[in-house]
Amino acid sequence: MNKYLIMFAACAAALASCSTKSTQEAEEANAVETVSVTRPDVVLAPVATDGKVIELSDASLVAPGVKVEQLTVLDFNAVWCGPCRRLSPVLESLAAKYAGKVTFISIDVDKFGDLFEAYKVGSSIPAVVLLDADGGREVYVGTDDLLPAYKFESIIDARL
Repeated sequence: MNKYLIMFAACAAALASCSTKSTQEAEEANAVETVSVTRPDVVLAPVATDGKVIELSDASLVAPGVKVEQLTVLDFNAVWCGPCRRLSPVLESLAAKYAGKVTFISIDVDKFGDLFEAYKVGSSIPAVVLLDADGGREVYVGTDDLLPAYKFESIIDARL
């Protein structure tokens, strides 16, 4: 875990020195709230503040064992996956509905295959992992339990 924290800090420092945007502009552009780390050995996942799905750009932000501050939905998907494309608008709609209460993170398995394997959710997509602030985890593979949208909504409501 410390190795990931050190790598994350080094990458963040390198990116900060190369950035032409101010920190405030970057936060507004990404629509992700900066989360403070209270212990040096604990990395916190990002928290969406605007009701949009976050497109993952750094695997260390949601690596297995990462701490979440609120219910977080990890959507493992691919652009070529038909069921993933059917699930995507549902995620966007639910992200808007649960803004400030639930964070939705989209993870392209073609870019982050190692992360997909690290979560050990099988080999099929879409795979949706719900992470609770208390460390609970629930996995859904495929769309049978998540579509139509009211099914996914009832799963979220039960966890809030």
